[in-house]
Amino acid sequence: MPSSHVHDPLALAVVSSHSTSEGVVSYLRCDCGAWEVRTAHMVAVTRPRGDVRRG
Repeated sequence: MPSSHVHDPLALAVVSSHSTSEGVVSYLRCDCGAWEVRTAHMVAVTRPRGDVRRG
C-alpha cells in the first residue's frame, strides 16, 4: 500500500488514544487490516502482515 493511500474514515476504528507531552496520539485500525497512528503533526500507516507489494 503506498504511503499516500487514504483509508475510508468510516472503516477506521479507534483502538487507543492517549495524551503525551507532544499532544494526543491515536491508534486506529482499518477494516483492511492496516494500522494508522495519528498525532497533530503526522499520520503513519503500516500494512497488514503478509501484504507484500512491489513497485
